[in-house]
Amino acid sequence: MSIARCLVLALLSLLLVSPACHAQEEANEAKEAPAESAKPAAPPRTPTKPKTPPSRVAAAHVLISHVEAERPMPGVTRSKEEAEKLAKEIVERARKPETKFEDLVKGHSDEPEGAERGGQMGIFREGQLRGPFQAIGDALFGMEVGQIADVVESPYGFHVLARLPIVEYSAAHILIQYTGSERAPEEITRTKEDARKLAAELVAKAKAEGADFAALAREHSEGPSGPSGGHLGIFAAGQMVGEFEKALEKLEIGKVFPEPVETPFGFHVIKRLPIERVGASHILIQYKGSERAGEDITRSKEEAKTLAEKIRGEATAAEADFAALARKYSDGPSGPRGGALGLFEKGQMVPAFDKAVFALQIGEVSGVVETAFGYHVILRTE
Repeated sequence: MSIARCLVLALLSLLLVSPACHAQEEANEAKEAPAESAKPAAPPRTPTKPKTPPSRVAAAHVLISHVEAERPMPGVTRSKEEAEKLAKEIVERARKPETKFEDLVKGHSDEPEGAERGGQMGIFREGQLRGPFQAIGDALFGMEVGQIADVVESPYGFHVLARLPIVEYSAAHILIQYTGSERAPEEITRTKEDARKLAAELVAKAKAEGADFAALAREHSEGPSGPSGGHLGIFAAGQMVGEFEKALEKLEIGKVFPEPVETPFGFHVIKRLPIERVGASHILIQYKGSERAGEDITRSKEEAKTLAEKIRGEATAAEADFAALARKYSDGPSGPRGGALGLFEKGQMVPAFDKAVFALQIGEVSGVVETAFGYHVILRTE
């Protein structure tokens, strides 16, 4: 397992539930999402504080592990002092304009599979990196794109960190497996050649005029995203296997890759999708009997609607403080955070909420929107 994946898994036990997760809870719809590959910005420089504080950052790293680390990498024998010295030397090299960061990753990083991804760690939201990873977060959010941080320590060892430009993709795929492909269930009995042939046939069908890619995925895909039409959501640099990423990089939005793409999991028919995502805050007014309403919610549905309309009027008044209104009125778990739901993609929310928020302009407040959870007043923030 890569260090990037380990880092994400470790964070799950340390972090508060993110705004995006609250959005999913309130919409009662979870989405599947992997990621993909960007190239480190050049030339790298000594850190300077960003002029505009970022809300998200993308990063790559060189990991220098040692035997005294809380979670040392397999086969590492160097001492902590040796590791820190080497990491500092790599920082100096990384800051030279002629140095390619990915070459340093290939030559020095102790992260398993790190070289394949150029050391990319993915994308992190502000406040996501906490606990033993706080220093990594502080370093990444404290420098501009293309810069190299001073050496940072974590339970894995010492990190040489580069802040990257954020590169993201959205895609759908149809996975055709064969006996022996990774994670193929026992009921998959076709040969590798049969899988290749079937995938090629599906490529032709998917490229045909008027083709319904989602329907083909629901019918044929053997990946976990099949029932959702093969949709993989929005994903960031470094999270997909290399072959899949390379194919996506060559694709125009809305197009299907012209041939099956082979990975250890089987053969993929890949379609690149547009990234459709917004940021929003909301005020939720529940009533007795609405979904997930607590026992303390005693107002009637009519009373809830009347209150939501009153709040909507306050939210659209000149100089209204939406966050303050959310903290005062909202019955949703995002209320104490000023109603912030973070970023989410199209189709992630329940239909009525989804339709309303994607119709808004940034800074615009919706009318009162009814869902099974109650009545919402929505502010689009991004």
